Amino acid sequence: MTIDNGTAEALSKWDFRDVMGRFASGVTVITTHEDGTDFGAAASAVSSLSDEPPMILICLNVTSLTAQAIVRSGTFAVNVLSEDSAPIAQHFASKAPDKFSTVAFDRGLGDAPLIAGTIAQFECVVEETVRGGTHLVFLASVKHVRSTPGNPLAYFRGSFGRMETAPDAAALHAVRDYVVGSVSDVSVPLDAEKISAQLELEVGRTYQALIALVGEGLVRRSGATFEVEPVPDQVIFDYYAAKLAIEIGAAAQTVGKVTDEQLFEMRRLLDATLEHSVDEGFADPQGWIRTNSAFHEYLVGLAGSVILTETYKGLRLPALDQRSIRESTKATSLLHDDHRAIVEGYEKGDLEAVLDTLIAHAKRPQESRAALA
Repeated sequence: MTIDNGTAEALSKWDFRDVMGRFASGVTVITTHEDGTDFGAAASAVSSLSDEPPMILICLNVTSLTAQAIVRSGTFAVNVLSEDSAPIAQHFASKAPDKFSTVAFDRGLGDAPLIAGTIAQFECVVEETVRGGTHLVFLASVKHVRSTPGNPLAYFRGSFGRMETAPDAAALHAVRDYVVGSVSDVSVPLDAEKISAQLELEVGRTYQALIALVGEGLVRRSGATFEVEPVPDQVIFDYYAAKLAIEIGAAAQTVGKVTDEQLFEMRRLLDATLEHSVDEGFADPQGWIRTNSAFHEYLVGLAGSVILTETYKGLRLPALDQRSIRESTKATSLLHDDHRAIVEGYEKGDLEAVLDTLIAHAKRPQESRAALA
């Protein structure tokens, strides 16, 4: 979207909100205390203003009761939320009558509530208040600060999420592989220190990764303990839906455009998958998972996009297959028929046949689970 505010047509608030929504920000709760009453509001418009003297600015809608209370009290606190605090953000973004009745907090400057479990807190005194359109901008001196380890809650395009550093992202991938690859039909306790030692990760990053996997539905959390849950069917189906979307996109770009050498390699990879199943069973489950993965990754790789291939690998489908494929698992001939049909479709340059087969192939996990139900 390109918007030029220099044209005759005025920039609409909807276009402005849409584009500003692409700017990721942290999430805070602004709190104050005035005349025996506590006030609080979720806010992402918070910024450092000066480090000498230490000053910040915050913005709140002029209709906000919290903003009006800050005008009268002259003090407020900024509570920076941690990545698992989306419910708190939603709570303070609501118009609940008593927002503090279910939230633990201490008292700070001016008796402003300091919310427990936040990763940073700023206690401030208002120096200047400015009206800007629909909002009040408070310029304030920072008198006290506190911080604790943790990652911040992020806000992007109307949704809450988490921010990852590169090491955090690598740890998440490693721990997800470990969790998804832990084959079990019952809940299994997870030891963060043991996982860290095995994967050579810092315990803090392992712990943060486990918290993220709670959000994905792969891990259950009870207090400070975690458990591997049997992977819910819907989680499995979501992964395969993502797999299908990538493979369809790659096929649309490559069917009818591959070389003889590429077709030969596809046929070789197809034959390799057949070596690991005998009489409707998996003679070598790990071998089949490995060769099946190589076959599908090659199809995606034909598009020639490193980013697309890495995104596909990021689904960690081999680890997911390990949760459900064992020697006792039936190797339905439909899987092999699908692979043959895909290769034959590429050989004939028949895009429609390849797409139809990919769609049918993506449904096999769901069909096999329905048959066992």
